[in-house]
Amino acid sequence: MSLLDQINSPADLKRFNDRELQVLADEIREFMIGTVSKVGGHLAPSLGVVELTLALHSVLDSPGDKIVWDVGHQCYAHKIITGRAGDFHTIRQHGGLSGFPRRSESEHDIIGTGHSSTSISHGLGLQEAIGLSGEDGQGRVACVIGDGALTGGIAYEALNQAGHLRTPLMVVLNDNEMSIKPNVGAISQYLHRLRLDPTLYKLREELEAGL
Repeated sequence: MSLLDQINSPADLKRFNDRELQVLADEIREFMIGTVSKVGGHLAPSLGVVELTLALHSVLDSPGDKIVWDVGHQCYAHKIITGRAGDFHTIRQHGGLSGFPRRSESEHDIIGTGHSSTSISHGLGLQEAIGLSGEDGQGRVACVIGDGALTGGIAYEALNQAGHLRTPLMVVLNDNEMSIKPNVGAISQYLHRLRLDPTLYKLREELEAGL
């Protein structure tokens, strides 16, 4: 039996070691490619976040902890490990799974997304709601946003407000240098300089070698 066949919910990931999680990542990629090559879909964005998805679900406890995917077209691995692998062949088909997070599909889909740069705003609202409900500390919120989406004004506004409120919000930057069009602006240039920084580059190589 493959590791993927043993996954019915994100909680199942917690019994796997790092080596097994890497094998699982390979199985998920193969599964996605085999399906999307037949029915179509957003393949590249989802292939690029398999390890990120497994890492988040391994340390968080969804749906108590909440993951907000910016845009949402990179959510295929998330759908697969949250009990929808058996229906994955219906992705983007009439009556089948949505190509984006959809609240009616799963308790793990916290927000129905589709637009760019909105994840931090959604996440901020969710984290504030947890505090207002008197359950502060009972649920963490992680917003996954790409470097392209981070150049959107809505993202800046949300970061500004989160800083003003001092909300303990987790923002995960998927810095893959990919977007519909080339990124522009000061933030994009800053991230580009960080990627080329010799110290950070060496640190990244050492971390990858250690893993």
